[in-house]
Formats: sequence, C-alpha cells, structure tokens
Amino acid sequence: MNPLRTLGDLDAPFAWNGRRLYRAEDFAPDTPVPFELRGAVASVTSTRSEARLMRDPLGLNKLFWVLGASHTLFLSARPKRLVAEGFALKEIRAIPRGCVLDRRPGAAGSSSSSIVPKQWQEARAEWAGTASINNIGTRIRCNLDWYLDAIAAAHPAARAFVCCSGGLDSSGIAALVARHFSDVVGVSFDLDRRGCGASEDRAMAERLCHDLGIPLLKATVRPERLLDHLDTVLVEGIDWRDFNVHAGLVNAVLAEAVAATKAREPIVFTGDLANEFLADYHEEKYQGETYYRLPRLSPGALRASLVRGLDTSNREVGVFAAWGLPIVQPYAVAVDAYLDLPNSFLRLPDAKQQLCRSVFGDLVPSYVYERPKVRAQIGDAKAGAGVLATCVDRGFDQEWLRGRFALLHDANPGDVERFMRGGRYRAAVPTREEW
Repeated sequence: MNPLRTLGDLDAPFAWNGRRLYRAEDFAPDTPVPFELRGAVASVTSTRSEARLMRDPLGLNKLFWVLGASHTLFLSARPKRLVAEGFALKEIRAIPRGCVLDRRPGAAGSSSSSIVPKQWQEARAEWAGTASINNIGTRIRCNLDWYLDAIAAAHPAARAFVCCSGGLDSSGIAALVARHFSDVVGVSFDLDRRGCGASEDRAMAERLCHDLGIPLLKATVRPERLLDHLDTVLVEGIDWRDFNVHAGLVNAVLAEAVAATKAREPIVFTGDLANEFLADYHEEKYQGETYYRLPRLSPGALRASLVRGLDTSNREVGVFAAWGLPIVQPYAVAVDAYLDLPNSFLRLPDAKQQLCRSVFGDLVPSYVYERPKVRAQIGDAKAGAGVLATCVDRGFDQEWLRGRFALLHDANPGDVERFMRGGRYRAAVPTREEW
C-alpha cells in the first residue's frame, strides 16, 4: 500500500448513528461501512496494510487529496495546506461526499462505497404514505433531542455557545440546547454602525436569550474590522461566492468573540442547514443590483441542488475551526425527515413556520414565529445596513473575491473555475494504483 500523509488537523467530528456518537475506532478499515451515519466527519485511518478514507453523506467536513512523489497520497481538510506543500490547485481533488474508500491487501484491492441515500435526490411530489406535517415534525424533534443528548453525554464539561440570529432556525436550536446543556451562552453578530443603533437581529437575540434564561455574548464589529477576516474566510471557507463569503464573515466575528472567552471546552451550535433542507433562500437587492441569485427550479429540485451544494459550503465548519472551535450543525441528523417534505409543502409561503411549530411548539416564543425572515448578511431591513452592503460598497464583489481566492491559492482564474464548478468541488476517488 502506498503511504498516506495528512497535512494539518481534520475538522472535529460529530457523527451519529441514531443512538450514540461515533468514535475514531468506528472508522477503522476493518469495520462495517457506516450507512446509517448522520452528522459531520472526515476521516483518514490506516494500519501498515489497510486504510480507509471517508466523508459524511452531506459533505459537511471536507477532505482533499493529491498524489505526490513516491506515490505518497497527501490529504488535507484545506486545499491551501496542499498548495503550501508545493502542489498546484489544478492537481487537487476532493474525496466525494459520502464516500467510504477502503484499501486492503490481496486480490480485492480497493473498494468504494457511497453512504449517500439514493432517495435524497428524489423530488417528493406527494405525501409519502400516511406522513403528515406533525409526524415529520415529531421525527425531526426526536432526532434533534437524541443527538443533543448524545453530545451532552460525551462532553459533560462543555460550554455550549449558540449562534443567535433571531430567526426561527437558530432560535429553535438555542431553545433545545438550553434544555440539554447546563452551561449555555448565546452569541449574536452585529455591525457597529455609529448612530444607527442595534440591528433587528441583535434586538431579537437579546429578547430571546432573556426569555430562555441564558446570557448573550455580543459580537459587534466595525465594518473595516469585519473585512480584516476576508482572507481567513476565503481560505478556511474554501469558496469565493459572495453569499458564502458574507456568511463566513459573520461567522468569523462570532468565532473571534467565542474564542476570546477562553472557555475550557467550547462547542458552538448553529441553526445552519435548515434553509437548504427547506429550499428557503431568496435573492437580495442592493443599489439596483441582484445578489445571491438562485437557479429557476421547482422547490424540490432547488432543494436537491442546495443539499448537493453543501459539499462546497465550509462557511461554518471551516471558519470556526480557524479559531480552534468545534461546531455542531444539529439539523444535519434530521435530514431524512426534512427530505420527506414534498414539493407541495415547500411551495407554501409559511412552510417554515408550520414545520417549526410542529418541531418546537411553545419552546420558541411567538414573536420569533411572527418575525419576517432576514438574512444574517443583511441584519435588518435598513438599506445598506449589513455585510452585503459593506463588501459591495468597498468593491469586494464576486469577481474580486474569486481573484483573491486565486491569489491566496497561487492559482490562475481558469484553475479556480475548474476547482469548483456548478456548486461542486472537482472530486475523484484515488485509483488503486494511486493509493
């Protein structure tokens, strides 16, 4: 077997089998393929004669590879580390999401399995069997509770930091985390816009944390200080698209504030992923231009595209990891229930409110259900108030971000475009000869 070399740490795993969190030994080469795995993990395990490479089915944790001298297979969670080792971006590939790749001696050689369920790609036009909004909501709630129970049991001394935007997704996670952990802190992003006061997001986060009985850590930053994080977000987020960069900038400010508390065992929880599972995205207008454009697809087809696109979304895991913070995206373990929701439900204007009421009930205050949706990159309804405007006003549009990503990875624009196309990283499975 050719040698393996991993550059840097892999991201913290929070993978779950429906009963407990996986341990490192569960991913050894001689263990069963974990088809039931939900949550986040990228793993490289090997002995003198066997090896296993794998990624979780949503592709939340990243794993890249390139073949080096003497047929050494170099692997890393960030392509930048491989570039720093002397490899060109055009040589680097991602291990496909949900791939479990085993290398064993003998005639069998290597084998590759996918733990991505086939039904995830199917658009649901009608309700499946006797499924209803209430029992889907119950399934989601049970999975969230069981998962958080498992994490709390595995990390009894952890301080749980919950990102609070004041929206439904993060508010539901905050309410549940407060029930499962004894040491919980909310953390809220805002821009310091002198003379403008706090954003609607900040005001909502303050009210929610007060009602939940948890303290709120206020992460407030001047616009120029926000942009100091751009290079970190581009490298750790592994993306140059404006939506993900803007979200990554928000997370960088949150991460910096959490890290500054010097908590002994911090774990960050976010409400990310629910928007993908419900196809709950829309375009934004600023100064007559349209940003965050989406393909013109049916809700079910858009959802399938967004879920596949999580393969290239590292705005959460990567950015928080830059500050040494492990992050949990709880909605990941409820993906199967979310994907049972049919097109007809996704089309409803209040689909998220209906579903969240069945999941969280009165745990989430009524004023959260009633609040109109506002993106974290926007912050509130004030024109020119948020991260989008801060970047655009200074010329940091998508073209500039792509060029900066290329510069940071010693690549030309063509190589960057080929590295990620159609919302997917260039992915491949190493051949038997390569590893």
